[in-house]
Amino acid sequence: MLVKDHEPVSLETLVRKSSLTYPTVLGIIKQLESDSHVERLAYAPTTGGRQAVLYGISGISRYVLGLHINTETISISITNLRDGKIFQATEPMHFQGLSTPELARSLVGLIGGILSKTRLENTSFVRVCITHRDGTSLDIRGIGSALETFLSIPVKILPDRIALNYLERQSYHISSLSTYMFVLFEEELSLTTYRGFDERLDRLPSTHFGHMTMVIGGATCVCSQRGCLCSYVNGEGLLKFYLDAGGEDQGVDGESSDLFHRLLAASYRGDRAAVIAIDRAIEVLAVALANVIKIEGVATIVLSGIFNSTDVRYKMQLEQTVANYLPKGFLEKPQIILGTTTPNDSAFSACLMMSADYFESLRFD
Repeated sequence: MLVKDHEPVSLETLVRKSSLTYPTVLGIIKQLESDSHVERLAYAPTTGGRQAVLYGISGISRYVLGLHINTETISISITNLRDGKIFQATEPMHFQGLSTPELARSLVGLIGGILSKTRLENTSFVRVCITHRDGTSLDIRGIGSALETFLSIPVKILPDRIALNYLERQSYHISSLSTYMFVLFEEELSLTTYRGFDERLDRLPSTHFGHMTMVIGGATCVCSQRGCLCSYVNGEGLLKFYLDAGGEDQGVDGESSDLFHRLLAASYRGDRAAVIAIDRAIEVLAVALANVIKIEGVATIVLSGIFNSTDVRYKMQLEQTVANYLPKGFLEKPQIILGTTTPNDSAFSACLMMSADYFESLRFD
């Protein structure tokens, strides 16, 4: 771990930071070299004597594969154990109407083609991870099982919110936070409460935050229930807000999955109905967040996904509306932080998580 954290690093630095003797450190490094975990990267600048060898994590022997699957595309990322990108691409893949075996065969064929292009072997991978949005109708575990058979290595399954939360924590704007709620909005609205420790990858609860009932018997949701939060933030309920305020269908033409942003843009153009619809969507989301805050006792919220391109005015309005629904004297003032990640980052995020997981699992005699 010292090599990973300080590369390129000399033996002398490792001796100083580990408090081990020089012969012990030299023996460990020799073993790590023979196991292809560590390699010689360069030589330190000369100081008149013998140049010191600088070591780092091997970038050419072991790799991590991350996949992000949604209903129309698949994003693929391959990194080495130094977190360097070897390959990244997003390919169209229509999953609807196909059986799980058919989907798995298509995915295996796609991965096989990428391995041929990159000249990597199945045995090169030490970790594989598939990420997906909460509430997906695809049999992700069935697809993962087929990929396990093809690659001969276990495949981990993670919701996007976990992978993106991990990537978000690597950036300076929230890295110092010990507790916060991470809200991801793509096709699904999902939430994770972070409490200062990494999530156990084998014990991740599902979230149904987006399907919190906001209006009994209200607008239909994609989950087939009525009155869900998702519907009033980016679905039939939000469209109803707009039409009830006097808006017209042609005023928000485009893909339904981005209704929120199209209404937000229309509101900036002076569309009064869009302004009313966005205000009501903010209020519904604020009520849901305030309820979770009262239960969890955590009032710092990181918004990610399609939220990260909203502006400061939206953020401040949501922050104030959440505060309006909290009890007077609540210990913590609500704080909204706009994230920097999007679902397009999920595959790379998974690679970073799997690389860290690999190093944490290593054991040496």
